[in-house]
Amino acid sequence: MKNNFEFTLEDFPNDKFEYENNIFSGKATLKQNGIPVERSNEKGKPFLLKSSTGEVTQAVPKVNYPDISAQALEINGTKHIMANKLKWYEYIIGGLPFFAVLGGGAIGGVIGGASTFVNYAFFRENTTALNKYLKVIGVNLLSVLAYLLIGGLFYKLLHS
Repeated sequence: MKNNFEFTLEDFPNDKFEYENNIFSGKATLKQNGIPVERSNEKGKPFLLKSSTGEVTQAVPKVNYPDISAQALEINGTKHIMANKLKWYEYIIGGLPFFAVLGGGAIGGVIGGASTFVNYAFFRENTTALNKYLKVIGVNLLSVLAYLLIGGLFYKLLHS
């Protein structure tokens, strides 16, 4: 699964950026006006953004706490969020699986946390609202099913 964000930056008003991050492998790519941006080998592996004058600026990918599904780029000490902010009700609907931690401890926490992360990524996709909500409802139902199956297996193993 990949997070894919399209955005603009104040420091580069004439440029369009696209950031893609594979959730499982951690591989990230950044495109500036459709062209892949080079990365430095320095600490944090910053992207090397080029201005229209040829000046190079370092942009370091950062986790955006508390919404870790929305990455940020740090440029000259300032964080620039790359994803659209979710609406309050999208945070609630997408975060419903996380409530499994209340009844399921570690198993519920892992399943609920992963499902919440996936839901927030679905809400940020550039697709129709219906498509987003169908995916999120599917993830929510699958998380309940996974919790019941895995929890049931652990219960059976411990009580046999």
